[in-house]
Amino acid sequence: MDNLLKLIFDKQYELNKRILQERHNENYDALCDQSNQDADTVKERVHWLLNYNRAQIHESIEMEDSLPWKWWKDMESIDWENIRIELIDELHFWVSKCQLVGLDPDNLAELYMKKNKLNQVRQDKGYGSQYDKYDADGVEDNKRMDDLFREDK
Repeated sequence: MDNLLKLIFDKQYELNKRILQERHNENYDALCDQSNQDADTVKERVHWLLNYNRAQIHESIEMEDSLPWKWWKDMESIDWENIRIELIDELHFWVSKCQLVGLDPDNLAELYMKKNKLNQVRQDKGYGSQYDKYDADGVEDNKRMDDLFREDK
């Protein structure tokens, strides 16, 4: 599975690198290089992060349009294949966003596992009713995941 996620990330990197170079004269390597904090590069990284985010949102809307969400209409046949394609389109842009913020398959999986565990803890402790995700200093538990789960390392 790890190899499959890496393959998806590699393929998306190749595609983005090509599109940004050929159509926008941009250097995708530089945009994804998290050590490059030059103000112009950061500004351009934010620009592309917003572009990818908007594109993903619109792919999600296209997926939604494939579903009979209009309650005033009769239920129509659902094009599941088109829904799958729209979800893949969303994945393209989601992976692109991950790359721009420095998430590769390994650190993505690690962060996902931590956040998933935190979400389980939140549910166990009554998230939304009894559980307060902020500590006494007002720091959210998202910011303290390493400290919260240190004993698991």
